[in-house]
Amino acid sequence: MLSFFETFLDLALDTAPWLLLGLLATGLVKAWIPESAVSRWIGGRGILPIIRGALIGAPLPLCSCGVIPMAVGLRRNGASKPATVAFLVATPETGVDSIAISWVMLGPFLTVLRPITAVVSAVMSGVLVMFATANEEGGDGGQTQTKKATSASCSTSSSSCCSSASKKEDKAATQKKLSAWKRLLSGLKYALVNVWDDLAGWLVGGLLVTALVMTFIPVGELNSVMESGWLAMFIMVLASVPVYVCATASTPIAAAMLYAGLTPGMALAFMIAGPATNLVTLGIVKRELGLKTLLAYLLGIVTSAMSLGFLADLIVQNWVGYSEPQLLITQQKWLPMWLAWGSVLLLLVLSLLSMYRKLVAYTSTPKSGVAMQISGS
Repeated sequence: MLSFFETFLDLALDTAPWLLLGLLATGLVKAWIPESAVSRWIGGRGILPIIRGALIGAPLPLCSCGVIPMAVGLRRNGASKPATVAFLVATPETGVDSIAISWVMLGPFLTVLRPITAVVSAVMSGVLVMFATANEEGGDGGQTQTKKATSASCSTSSSSCCSSASKKEDKAATQKKLSAWKRLLSGLKYALVNVWDDLAGWLVGGLLVTALVMTFIPVGELNSVMESGWLAMFIMVLASVPVYVCATASTPIAAAMLYAGLTPGMALAFMIAGPATNLVTLGIVKRELGLKTLLAYLLGIVTSAMSLGFLADLIVQNWVGYSEPQLLITQQKWLPMWLAWGSVLLLLVLSLLSMYRKLVAYTSTPKSGVAMQISGS
């Protein structure tokens, strides 16, 4: 048991500085890339909005559930189904925070490959949706329907519609007037409060799983799984689809896979399929974009995860030169210990504050309707 805690502490010391760096970068992205700009960039028809949706979504600091309301908003503001799906796939698969932690846990090869495969899988999924929904989109990327719906709602309730539009304009104008310093503070608050509230529990869970594997499972124990080839890869992807795991929290789990002897391609396939899909996301995609889009979305994720996973294994076997998957994991410790310990302590403080906020929110939540009726009577 002592060795388990030592392993967990080593992992925490290795990852904490990079995680903080990722959170700081997340704050900068949030401060300087407004949602209104994203909506403009991925509007329109054809392949270019799909590519833009993938490229814009990749660095954004949103998890697989956090991206849902933004994607729905983009769709209702006129983004086409293919561009919406590309954004919905790329955003949770990677981000500035997950890239930072990948460097220390997965090594340079998978760190570089991860954002590339996120963009490629997003474009593949968007293109499949474009072909699947070509007839129903009516050649306008779904914008005609959105404009008609907006026009109808304005004609039936012009005062409320104009009021809503006015509020959006006021909000945008206020955002523009914010000084650079206030934008920076707002972005950092978002990263250290909102993002960390969503991330902390999953990340600690991922580190615990990694520590358990590295303590109690011999190195390379699962090497025999690699002999199963495409079947093992398919099972890995299929098992990842319904699971909720964000990109950053999936990183230590992928490291545990490499340590246990699974191939880099299998770990990469998990990091593609896991964050991009979960039961909540699938339900929202079906409701907002339709069954055809959902099936094309799933086909794009599964196909891209398997094909890119096999490609990663091919590169490793023929060019990278690693004979054992666990050798991809970075082993050197070149950051000073004061920085590592300081980062761990700061993240611990942030975690305690997060727990306090959640506790306050839980205790202040109103009782159920039945309980309120009983107390009222």
